[in-house]
Amino acid sequence: MRTVARIVVMSLVAGMLSAVPVHAQEDGEGQRTRQVESLAPAVARELGAAYEDLSNDRTQQALSKLNQLMSGRGDSMKPFDKASVLQIRGSAFASLGRHGEALRDFESALQLDALPAEQNLQLRFNVAQLHFQEENYGEAIRYFQQWLDDAEAPDANAYYMLAAAHYYRDDYRAAVPHIERALSLAKAPKQRFFDLANIVFAELNLRDKRVRLLERIIEHWPDQVSYWKQLAATYNELDRQREAFATLELAYRNGLLGDEADIVSLAQFYSRFNNPHRGAELLIKEMDAGRVTRDVEHLELLSQLWSQAREHKKAIPVLREAARLSDTGGLAFRLGQVLFADEQYAAAETALQNALNKGGLAERDQADAWLLLGTARFNQAGPGDREQRAEADAAYQQAQRFGRTRSRASEWRSYIAAINNTESRQAALEAEQEANLERAAEQRALTACRAQRLSGADVSERCRRLLEAEDSAQEQDAASDAASPSGEGDSSS
Repeated sequence: MRTVARIVVMSLVAGMLSAVPVHAQEDGEGQRTRQVESLAPAVARELGAAYEDLSNDRTQQALSKLNQLMSGRGDSMKPFDKASVLQIRGSAFASLGRHGEALRDFESALQLDALPAEQNLQLRFNVAQLHFQEENYGEAIRYFQQWLDDAEAPDANAYYMLAAAHYYRDDYRAAVPHIERALSLAKAPKQRFFDLANIVFAELNLRDKRVRLLERIIEHWPDQVSYWKQLAATYNELDRQREAFATLELAYRNGLLGDEADIVSLAQFYSRFNNPHRGAELLIKEMDAGRVTRDVEHLELLSQLWSQAREHKKAIPVLREAARLSDTGGLAFRLGQVLFADEQYAAAETALQNALNKGGLAERDQADAWLLLGTARFNQAGPGDREQRAEADAAYQQAQRFGRTRSRASEWRSYIAAINNTESRQAALEAEQEANLERAAEQRALTACRAQRLSGADVSERCRRLLEAEDSAQEQDAASDAASPSGEGDSSS
């Protein structure tokens, strides 16, 4: 900054010292134009001494001489001389970083309106720059606008500073045309120009403009991941999710994505666009690399991806791990559902019971968990397994407490009761049939034994017992008849 300012100051001094007097004249249209004047000899000598100091980088000494010149001759100097000294002293102040004093001298020189038009124009630009540096953005805008009104070929940097001044005043809409002009005039891409445009477009929610801008930025600076992420986010805001996905995927393939959140977002995009298998493989790779934490949230996502890819055998152990790490029963409930669908009823029963024990389930999930638990238990019951069905019935009884599952739970309980009643009736019928068969077999055996006794053959031990039992029974019946009162039950008496 100081070197540049010193060069400017020396060129100004050299130009003034060599100026020759020229009278005012009219141009071809009859308008009077100001011509360069010459410095008074005494002023020129003192400026020459200051110039010598400036040319040898003795700015403080030069400034001292310029101060003496102003204090000694300031009131008596003609406007051109005074404006010239103020311009040079202001440049010296600026080179020393004393911006407030530089602004005072530059603005005083402009008020004199004694310098050539080109120098006044340059002064306005210098004043605008200094106000910008001092964060006097309103004044900076005013002087930049005055300069632009008269400048023949404003460069990109001037428009950039004007846009930045509007931005710092939170007047984002006013900044738009100036930053767009700066971008169009820039001979080579300047990152700060693009960054300012990006911020302004973001503040104004000009998403279409911002997308096109970020696409250009990535072409110029493809190794900066923040631009890729911003472009993907802006695509998302425009509901252009496939382009957002493609942007993140390309950034990942180029080795730019390393943040956990970005990798997880990419895995979710794979799920959304029907490539869950690749999403699952991505998560496993990044978990193994340590860039994605193997926590409940990410394990749940991995299990979902495997399930979506119809890789249920891979989903189950991942979901089991996630359910074990979780403080609530939500994942255990989901594990129970998956195991039930896979007809692993005993494992499903364990998972569902864990879900209910851990708690934290929404009411609808509690209801469904009890109903599914009852069905998992029921499906493990074999014929006649009343104990297992009783456990299923206990779960259905819990499910009856919820309006969502009351009707189905009642139907299941009625079904279990019907099975139990049917089995009871069947058992009674079978017992009666078995008793009848036993009695018939006994009668057949007794008949055979009587035949043995009547034939005089030796009676077997079994027949002897049967015949003795029959005789004893007949004797008991006879004794019972004898003990009854005579004529008892005779209705004719």
